[in-house]
Amino acid sequence: PGESDNRNQQKMEMKVWDPDNPLTDRQIDQFLVVARAVGTFARALDCSSSIRQPSLHMSAAAASRDITLFHAMDTLQRNGYDLAKAMSTLVPQGGPVLCRDEMEEWSASEAMLFEEALEKYGKDFNDIRQDFLPWKSLASIVQFYYMWKTTDRYIQQVW
Repeated sequence: PGESDNRNQQKMEMKVWDPDNPLTDRQIDQFLVVARAVGTFARALDCSSSIRQPSLHMSAAAASRDITLFHAMDTLQRNGYDLAKAMSTLVPQGGPVLCRDEMEEWSASEAMLFEEALEKYGKDFNDIRQDFLPWKSLASIVQFYYMWKTTDRYIQQVW
């Protein structure tokens, strides 16, 4: 206290969750359920999402992935753990907020190309990008790979 802080504040870590927040675990769990429901509803309203997620079941599964939950928890934190404010942020005046992860940003044909490339090159993501998916970034391909590994398609190919 009393000393100047010469550190570059842009490079400092930022608090993204306060474990000493005023909410109970049950309230947080209930908010996350609502956030997943909002994510499912947002996908139902989004035309481009309905092409990628053709069924309610698939939309609900997509809304249950980490990106929706991270967004919900961030929303709680940014709104001071005020549930009413956080809810208003999830569903603003223009409609529900849609958060997409890498799995949703890829088309079915891109996913098939990825699987074909993976079979040919293994995990050589540079070659996969160069020969099969040059319009995708290397980071996008790697992120997609780790999400793809959690799908039924990956399990079917392994067994």
